Amino acid sequence: MKKKILIIFAVICVIAAGAGYYFYRTQRNVSVGLNKNIQDENGKKGKTSLDSSKVLVVYFSNGGNTQKLAKEIYNQVGGDFRQIKPVKAYPKGNKLYDYTKNEQEKNGRPKLKDLNIDISQYDTIFIGYPIWWYTYPQIILSFFDQYDLSNKTIIPFVTHGGSGMSGTKEDMEEYLKDENVTVKEGLAVSRTDIKKSQKETVEDWLKELGYK
Repeated sequence: MKKKILIIFAVICVIAAGAGYYFYRTQRNVSVGLNKNIQDENGKKGKTSLDSSKVLVVYFSNGGNTQKLAKEIYNQVGGDFRQIKPVKAYPKGNKLYDYTKNEQEKNGRPKLKDLNIDISQYDTIFIGYPIWWYTYPQIILSFFDQYDLSNKTIIPFVTHGGSGMSGTKEDMEEYLKDENVTVKEGLAVSRTDIKKSQKETVEDWLKELGYK
């Protein structure tokens, strides 16, 4: 009888030891997994990888200022580079002011020249424009209307005469609210500063966005 009890006791000890080891290994694996996830998250904190094959830098520039800024951004992020152009060119000089004011008051949508792109291949779109009459030009709305921007990250950049972003980030979010886009903080450069190199300015901005 004592022998049977000893055998049963020994079996119970073996089972208990095995269960204890299994519990230890399971807890250890969970702990290691959690620590790895924390390390991975900490390693990526504040930085987002940009796949240049899925980046589009697109801009409208009538006088060349926004184009200069667009080129600097493109030099730093890569991707594809396109200029938004109207089928009918905007007038030059003083005529431009009345023309664009009238276009805005009528909520016009100038027709675009073909950009020769498949917008679906891009995840991140840097879009540039000058500030006209305290907002973006109507041709930017033509771009929004023509291309499906659903679920994309939109990053605006502007050149201006003193008004900064002029609320265009918020206007963009409102206009594209049904397309589930993410609009990030934009970059605004004064037309008096655009003559200088914007390399450091763009670098600092991209760092703030987490792309550097």
